[in-house]
Amino acid sequence: MPAARDVSLIVTVARLYYEQGMSQSAIGTELNLSRSNVSRILTQARDRGVVEIIIHDPEGPPVRLPELEERLAEMFSLREVHVVGATRASSGETTAREGATVIARRLPGVRSIGVSWGRAVQSVIAQLEPSEPRPIPQVLPLVGGLSALDQLESGESVVRALASKVGARPQMLYAPAILESAETVRTLRTESTIATVLEAAAAVELALVGIGSAGVASAPHIVQRMGLSEVEREQLDAQQPVGDICARLIDQEGRPVGPPASERVLAVTLDELRAIPEVVGVASGVEKAPGVCGVLRSGALDTVVLDEHLAREVLARA
Repeated sequence: MPAARDVSLIVTVARLYYEQGMSQSAIGTELNLSRSNVSRILTQARDRGVVEIIIHDPEGPPVRLPELEERLAEMFSLREVHVVGATRASSGETTAREGATVIARRLPGVRSIGVSWGRAVQSVIAQLEPSEPRPIPQVLPLVGGLSALDQLESGESVVRALASKVGARPQMLYAPAILESAETVRTLRTESTIATVLEAAAAVELALVGIGSAGVASAPHIVQRMGLSEVEREQLDAQQPVGDICARLIDQEGRPVGPPASERVLAVTLDELRAIPEVVGVASGVEKAPGVCGVLRSGALDTVVLDEHLAREVLARA
């Protein structure tokens, strides 16, 4: 990472990326920098005013649909619901923009924020503008790492990326989210460095989480990484999981799925999520409806951001 005074390097990297359209990897190769350093330099370019990004959006902010929001709020006893209408942008992009707006409004009133992982969460963080003037003291992981699900396209972890946006020093959980041994999970939970982070994560004032649905996107990888035996997989299937939140599997009635799956997860529990003052869930895509229904019935969410088609399907299933 360059010294703060090394403006020439910042300008060089910014010109290669924004004017010449080079990828971060290509810039790193040309300038003998790692891709993560290139990403940090580009962030510094924006923070120091070397680069100013202006977005001209002819559609304006996402259009919300109050009728659907009210029906969902009443049906699932939610504090707040944001349903955004279809636009020329993808449903994922539209919900991410609305999710970022929700989080940005909450930030001035909280001192700590927890975050899970997944594509929806990554997209929300990418849409967040750096907070000013008051930074958030604590950003914590609600769940251990899970390869690409815990990283943005830049390779930066979700926790670090959010921390950089809100001006915080991240607390990291250096352990996998999913393990093949229940005994290993129990052992890791006794390690002071891990136990301390999980305890602090359960005490955050605001949480941003994704919502998974069985068989969709990243959800199958959660079960695969558990390394279940044939008998254990039968025990899991008998509980009929339909979705997940913070790697915790949920059935269609919103009940947490028990052993063997529950014993393989290193993350905050469903009860701990319910105790957080506000949990904001973000999801898009009609195919996620079964999982979203289950998670909404669990009572783990206070606020939810959905696209119109997903919201309508959830209402049809409820």
